Amino acid sequence: MLFRSQQSAAIIHRVLTRISGTAQEKRGFQYFIANTARELMGYYTSSFWEYLILQASVAEPSLQHAVIAIAALHEEFSNRRLGGVSPDHENAKSIFAVNQYMKAISHLRRSLSAGKQAPLTALMSCLLFVCFDYLRGHLDSAMMHLQSGLEILPDLSSRSKEDRDIVEQIMAPLFMRLTVQSILYIDTRNSFDQRRFAKQLMHVRTRAPALIPDAFGDLEEARSALDIATNGLFRVFYICDGK
Repeated sequence: MLFRSQQSAAIIHRVLTRISGTAQEKRGFQYFIANTARELMGYYTSSFWEYLILQASVAEPSLQHAVIAIAALHEEFSNRRLGGVSPDHENAKSIFAVNQYMKAISHLRRSLSAGKQAPLTALMSCLLFVCFDYLRGHLDSAMMHLQSGLEILPDLSSRSKEDRDIVEQIMAPLFMRLTVQSILYIDTRNSFDQRRFAKQLMHVRTRAPALIPDAFGDLEEARSALDIATNGLFRVFYICDGK
């Protein structure tokens, strides 16, 4: 545990010394590291929020701006909950968050159109966009990004071993958990959309065992098994059109 903490501190130090942008953007990124990442992890450890996204954001503007956008929304929500913040300040923080979100999308689109965007980076961008839109209550946009990510996942199975490992161990489980949170939204869609979304989940591959064990070694194993069972029920229900 001590080694893990030292490793995390070293990564954070490198990121903060190399991050570019305005003073407000740098402050937003630091807020993400100090506060937002912990909230997104909850009670579980997460290599994505602790290491992967921080390192990748240094080199990828789309990820960097998306991280700052999420942090700005989180800070606005936290300040509103505590009270004592003027409406003008809240409005300025919301505008800043949306501007960062639009910058992230713009960078991603330019990279994609130029054929220079790595699929893994595009996948990470999709996940951050889903988080941002969920936080501001834009469910239609969040689902669009979620489905884009699910379309990218199968393509990464033919990539390098390093990319496959990251996808199967880190990214795929995160997308599976997001689909569980999307069930209430999918319930409001027509049967065609429900089946199409459920079929996309059939191509998600993780490193979790296919069968649920008799006993779990830790809380993370139990969580992974629950995710797999929930997504399996979800797919069967909608592919069968709820009948």
